[in-house]
Amino acid sequence: MKRLWFWKRAETGKNERGPVDAREGSTLLTGDPDEDSRSLEILLDTIAAVTLNIDLDAVLRDIVSRSLLVTRAERAILLLGDTPDELKVRVAQDREGEALQGDLQWSRSLVRKCLEEEVAVRSVVQSDQQALELGQSVYDLKLRAVMCAPMLARDRVIGVIYVDSRAVRREFSARDLALFGAISAQLAIAVENARLHADSLEKVRLQKDVEIARRIQQHLLPKLPEDCDGLDISVRYEAAEQASGDTYDLVSLPDGRLAIVIGDVTGHGVGAALLTHAVQAALRSYLETIDDPSEIVTRLNRRLVDGVETGNFMSLLLVILDPHKRTLQYVNAGHPGLVLCGEGGCRVLDKTGMVLGVVGDQTYEVSPVVQLTAGDLLFLHTDGVDETMSPSRETFGLERLCAVLQKHRASSAEAVLAHVDAAIAEHVGESVALEDDVTMIAVKVL
Repeated sequence: MKRLWFWKRAETGKNERGPVDAREGSTLLTGDPDEDSRSLEILLDTIAAVTLNIDLDAVLRDIVSRSLLVTRAERAILLLGDTPDELKVRVAQDREGEALQGDLQWSRSLVRKCLEEEVAVRSVVQSDQQALELGQSVYDLKLRAVMCAPMLARDRVIGVIYVDSRAVRREFSARDLALFGAISAQLAIAVENARLHADSLEKVRLQKDVEIARRIQQHLLPKLPEDCDGLDISVRYEAAEQASGDTYDLVSLPDGRLAIVIGDVTGHGVGAALLTHAVQAALRSYLETIDDPSEIVTRLNRRLVDGVETGNFMSLLLVILDPHKRTLQYVNAGHPGLVLCGEGGCRVLDKTGMVLGVVGDQTYEVSPVVQLTAGDLLFLHTDGVDETMSPSRETFGLERLCAVLQKHRASSAEAVLAHVDAAIAEHVGESVALEDDVTMIAVKVL
């Protein structure tokens, strides 16, 4: 436990500074039964009162009120922070219980000393010259007695309690300092406990919000179209957190074609999930009114640049599939490539533009028409698939992915995804948590 120090001005104007110990009558127990009983009663009553309260604001107000009661000072100020420059006033009150308003002044030099040495300090001002030496605020306020004590919790400074008085006959004694220091140590623990309780309540509230967001997102996930003659489709969707930054959609167009969308917003969590659903809604609206895929993605990019905070962007792959003509066209805005597996092997179709949300006047091109044949396998995915890490930090990789797809190309779409799942699980091991959202769509041409 740290020793208590005092700083008292002598009439000569010189500092007298040294450790406060029993020989100087500075301990909490003075030998006077009445005074010692009162000190212990105050200390125990204060400890009991603040430790039973877990409301942070209530604890802080109680600390200030009891500091005034213990010291019989005129003002008490509670400042939170771990350095002199970071201190912020949380509660300030006078002896009548009125909150102090406006731009508060206090002896910053004494507070700095208290924080730097992590000890309770006091000062008795016996002249205007001494007041000026202690600081302009002490002189302006005509203070005659000042005392402050650090609040230490878990070997860390969390703030200071400061009291002062303008009464000429009021001096803070060594006993006052000892009692004030002892109380401040207990109050710091109460503040830390109340803060931890508040943090835990906030964490629970945020977890509930995230769970609500997860449920909403699950509810909004699109269902597979029922009128996809000639196609076998299956989807896998798994979030690294309770809300995902991945998005996908399957939209049946009036002429029998099918629009398949897959995208990935930077990051994951609630914020990314909100953006993915905004994009999903915008794409559905564009698909209903615009026939040109390049125009759809170009407009979506412009919308993201205008409405999304700088630094957030999104990769997107839009595929327009005609099951009757067995053809496809696509626009790939910086997304992992569309994998096409046929009798001749697997190939990754090229990107056609950069990610969305970066350059507002970017124009996105649509790919040439790609001819499909019966038995072809299309595989769309987010980067959570091929960038999945093993315990040795080796990525799953596009080469492994293509090998699995080609080996099981003849299987159903659902079986293909099951084989990819198994290969990823074998690569990462059972003990490795998912680091990124994973979305996969397999489409078999029947």
